[in-house]
Formats: sequence, structure tokens, C-alpha cells
Amino acid sequence: MTDLERGVTSIALKIASGYYPGVSSDQLGIALEGVYLDLAPIQLIPGEEFVDAGKAFLGVLEKTGVDPKAIKGSLGIDPIGTFAASGRLKTTLDEAMSQAFGIAKNTTEGYPELKIFNIDVTPYHLAGATEAQELGVVLASAVAYLRENEKMGGSADAFSKIAEVTLSVDTDIYLNIAKFRAARRLWANLMQACGVVEAKLQLNAVSSLRMMTTRDPWVNILRATSACFAAGTGGADRITVLPHDTMIGLSSDFACRISRNVQVILQEESSLGIVADPAAGSYALETLTDQIAEQAWSYFQKIETSGGIVANIRDGLIAADISEAWSGRLKNLAKRKDAVTGVSEFPDVFEKPITDCGAIPSVGPDIAPAGDTVTPLPFHRLAEGFEGLRTQSDQILTDTGARPQIFLANLGSAANHTARATFAKNFFEAGGVEAIPGEGYSAASDLQAAFKASGAKYAVICGSDADYDAMAIDCVRALKGAGCEALYLAGRQANVDALTDAGVDEFIYMGANVLETLARLIEKAGDVS
Repeated sequence: MTDLERGVTSIALKIASGYYPGVSSDQLGIALEGVYLDLAPIQLIPGEEFVDAGKAFLGVLEKTGVDPKAIKGSLGIDPIGTFAASGRLKTTLDEAMSQAFGIAKNTTEGYPELKIFNIDVTPYHLAGATEAQELGVVLASAVAYLRENEKMGGSADAFSKIAEVTLSVDTDIYLNIAKFRAARRLWANLMQACGVVEAKLQLNAVSSLRMMTTRDPWVNILRATSACFAAGTGGADRITVLPHDTMIGLSSDFACRISRNVQVILQEESSLGIVADPAAGSYALETLTDQIAEQAWSYFQKIETSGGIVANIRDGLIAADISEAWSGRLKNLAKRKDAVTGVSEFPDVFEKPITDCGAIPSVGPDIAPAGDTVTPLPFHRLAEGFEGLRTQSDQILTDTGARPQIFLANLGSAANHTARATFAKNFFEAGGVEAIPGEGYSAASDLQAAFKASGAKYAVICGSDADYDAMAIDCVRALKGAGCEALYLAGRQANVDALTDAGVDEFIYMGANVLETLARLIEKAGDVS
């Protein structure tokens, strides 16, 4: 009620399902008490509990006595997506499909504006799918539902009126605008091929959990703003902006307020909802939309020629394709080609954690599924690799009283060493290794003394190419002589072999695998035996 009173216009309600927390079906009436259901559309996220949740929601609607024609929410039924995401169903997938269309047949006439199916591809996104793969899965899922609908005697036109699509949206504004525009185009093409003359798609957007961080979570507000702008500009009908502390715990009132206001400000002050398809006519966005649409259609065809979406899920083909896409993305993240602000770029090893989140409600013992099972899609976040190293650093701090520390062995004047020293500081602190700044040194003996005084076990030499040529090898020998356990040099030098022979253990530079380098150092720092 608080959210509705303060600007929210619809509600997405997660139903407790398996080991996933949420509102139980039998408590749905309590959760919706006082809500004007004819004014605020309710979108259920029922998972495998779609039968009980649907019955409970329809029961609530009947008790309120509101005009059935005024109800514009969604039962959110998606057995295929649930099967892929959670790896389980309460019954077989075939039976679940029959149950879903049975609900649709008994509900559609009574509630003509109520959506029954929600093709939700956010789990595929969270597993690492590309934009084209997400849209290809939308099409393949829609075809599977259309085939089942035809078996039950329904028409493609009728199905198009009770189905909606939910996509994740992240910080890549142009790519996401194009994705949402391509989704509408592809849906229209698919439905036209099935004989539907005019198919209006209800398109929902949810800010991506994949982009969210637990470190420096305040940056999530900026990420959510970019995502909301992209979804609105791309033509989303309903946008859910997750609070910035979502990955930390039960969101605080302040975080919920901020996530609400992101949408309100973009609507009221930026007028996102006033112009229809504001990206139309832009060469860059039209071209990008065309490219995504073509790639998505090709992926859809690949799924269909290999047996359809269900067979691809059972055989692990979808998961394999997405895993390959994630591996490519992970390489860019590891090398910081794709930056995560506040985590892999500009980290703060001294940040104070958010403490006003609530605890996630317990869900009780998990109930074994009675039907089909498959390996569920994984859940990845862009920041997970670096945040894992930060967690290890926190544990070292707890165990020893100090984080791993690296001494910035700066050579020459500030003008000569600042660029590489700044690069090195960000490089190591991204993994929780505290950088201890040093002055600019012009003599190896002074550098050696400063390193000993710092108390650090590791060092990174930072300076200009000219200073490296003049004194790097002497400085390397001096630092190793002072007991430096791991020595790095910032930059890619021509005399790598000579520097390595002198004692440099690794070189750090743009394009280096940051995650692997930091993992080796954290492992070394954690080995106190």
C-alpha cells in the first residue's frame, strides 16, 4: 500500500515457489487487502505454483466485486520459463501446459483484459544470454505455447491477446532500446505468420539483477536510471526498477523510495511516455534494431530446427549456448574491457556496507518436485568475480587484522608516475588489495627503505618508460632484496625478459587478465601456513 500511495501504478507479486521466497498462495488475499485491483494491475510471478496462485488470485477478484472488464493484471503463467529457470515443476511439463491452457480457457471470457501467460526471459538473461538469444527464446517459447493452444482448440489471435513478454534491461542504453524495439517487431512478424492481423504486445521491463552489485551499491541507482530510461525509450509498457540494495537483503524503505522516484522523475520531468517510439528514424538505433532482430530470428530458427524450445532445454542446448555467450562476456569483464563502476573500476576498499536492509524471509523446507526436472539455468552477475575476491580479502582482514597490501613503488616525478600509479591502485583494489602510496623515488636505495617502512609484502613499480629504462632493474633488485614476495611492474616493456630475470613476477597493463592476476595474489595472501 505504501508503494501505491507514493507513485507506483502496478505491482509485481512474487509467489513462494519451491525454495524461492515470496507470498504464499493462501495469503494472497491478505497481501492484496486494501488494493484497488481495478486501478492497480497485479502481475503475479507464480513459478511452479501457477495453478494454486491463479485460483487464489481469481478468488480474491471475485470477493472484491470489481468489474471483471476493468482487471488488467496478469496471472504470469510460464511453465516453460519456470522449468528452465528452476529446473523443476510440480508435475510433468506436458501436464503443466495442459493446466495452463485449462486456466486460460476458463478465465479469458470472464476477464477479457487479464493476461494469462507471461513469457519471462529474465532467467536466460541472468544466465548470461545475449540480447539476440533472449529474443530468440521469446519467439521459440511463443511458438511452443501456440502449438499447445492449437491442440486445445484455441486460435493464435486469442493467444496473442492473453500473452505478455518480460525482458531484463541493463545499462547499455542503445542496445536495450534496440532490443525492446526489436521485440515488438519480431512478435508482430511471428503473429502475422500465424494469421494474426494485428497483435498488440504487452511488453514488460525489469531492471537487470545481472548488472547489480553488492559492493558500492549506490552506483546501482545510476544503473537503474540508465536501464529505466532505455526501457521507456524502447517502448516498454510496464517497468520494474529494483532497489539498489536488492542483492544485499530485504530492501529498506529508503531504497524503495529511490527506485520509485527514478521512474516518476523520468516520466514527469523527462516525459518518456509522451513520444511514441522516440528512437524511430535514428540511423544508429534503426541499424542496431535491424541487427538484433536478424540475429534473434536466426537463433529462433536454430532452436526450431533442433526440436523446439522444450527439447533444447531438456538436452541442455540452450544452456550451452548461453554458457558460451557468458564465457565471452566474462573475458571482457576479467580484462576490464567491460567495466563495472565501483567494483572493477574506481573501487573503494574502505567502503562501509549498507546495514539497514532486512533479512530475507525464510521459506521453510523445500518440497521435492513431483514432475520433470532438469539442470536449472545458472545466475550470474557481472561483478561476481571481483566481488568474490573482495570477500576473500574481507576474510583475510578478519583472520589477520589487515587486508593484503601492495606498495606503489613510484619512480621519478609525480608527472611521470601518476598515470600508472592510478592505474595500479585501481587494478589491485578491485580485488581487495589495499594500495599503499609511495613518493616518487629517484634512487633504488630510497625505494628499498620506503618499501620496508610500509610493512607491505608486495609491490608494483610505476613510472615512465624513461624512468624504467634508467632505473627499473636496479629497483627490482632492491625490492626483491628487501623481501618483496610478489613484484609487479605497470606497463608492457620491451625488455620483459631482462626485468623478469631481475625479479619481476608479473606485468600489469591494459588488456591483462585482471581477475586471474588478482586471484593469484589473493591466494598467496591467504596462505598463512
